[in-house]
Amino acid sequence: MMPKILRIENLKKYYPVLGGVFQRKVADVRALDGVDLDIFRGECLGLVGESGCGKTTTGKAIIRLHDPTAGHIHYFPSKNETDSSADIATLKKGDLRKMGIRGKLQMVFQDPTTSLNPRMLIKNIIAEPIKAQNNIGSRALEERVMELLRIVGLTQDHYLRYPHEFSGGQRQRIAVARAIATSPEFIVLDEPTSALDVSVQAQILNLLIQLQQKLGLTYLFVTHHLLVVKYISHRLAVMYLGKIVEIAQTNDLFTRPLHPYTHALLSGIPVPDVEHKQWRIVLSGDVPSPLNPPAGCRFHTRCPFAEDRCREEEPLLEFAETGHQVACHRQNEMDKLIAQRFGHKLIGGAVSH
Repeated sequence: MMPKILRIENLKKYYPVLGGVFQRKVADVRALDGVDLDIFRGECLGLVGESGCGKTTTGKAIIRLHDPTAGHIHYFPSKNETDSSADIATLKKGDLRKMGIRGKLQMVFQDPTTSLNPRMLIKNIIAEPIKAQNNIGSRALEERVMELLRIVGLTQDHYLRYPHEFSGGQRQRIAVARAIATSPEFIVLDEPTSALDVSVQAQILNLLIQLQQKLGLTYLFVTHHLLVVKYISHRLAVMYLGKIVEIAQTNDLFTRPLHPYTHALLSGIPVPDVEHKQWRIVLSGDVPSPLNPPAGCRFHTRCPFAEDRCREEEPLLEFAETGHQVACHRQNEMDKLIAQRFGHKLIGGAVSH
């Protein structure tokens, strides 16, 4: 197992809800409510779940675009975990810059159209983070920007253009070039292909894989597209209503999911085969409000296998087997429950009688 680059403990992010004449806090939106996660050097960890479950908030909290409400984010600058770590969650933003941590943690946003300043030339967009982190001469800066453009598959012809002169795929390449400009170790990829055509998605995914191998990067890949994350990720974490419910190696999670929510997500993957008989777990009801999450297991209001214990006692994220963690009281009987309810074994939407 590779050494950890980040260890996240009980991470919480609450957004206050203000009300009344004096706009006082009346409640909290619990976007993240106790996230525990280890991220290993050189891996791509996929983070999946429904819209609004807290995926993007997790990424932004890790790199301190949003300040966590509570919890710890331990960053290991050395490949040796026994060396001292820095708690990103508690450091002041000025200290993050002084310690050089800010440049080591970067993010590629979902929509390249809105994440790039339309009034800036491409050379200035890519040069801005470099100048913020280093004292560098104009000639060396220009050479570095040219090098970054070449790395992401662009040329010097694109140097003096504005973002609106590029296609969506080219704009995302520019966003990637800006993210790697400070020589980071860890990058949050917030649905970097969701706004692109399918053919362009494949090009960007291949670029990200090449950069990871060449530069030794670690990724947190946030997405709701399971087939995309299956292609690029080494491990997968499944999130529901601000909590991690299952973590496993990508292949293990696709072949033997242990949480009923993961079963439901995988059963919804379309299969391009007219003779394939596909069964789906259709979840009833809506996702509960993060303003007032349910007691016990947060998934019990939609779970077809919920029992009294699920409604009263919150399950802990525990190891079910090597490398596979799940937060479910009925994890050991899930295969049996699936077979009893649907008359077959359901794996990723595929039927096995």
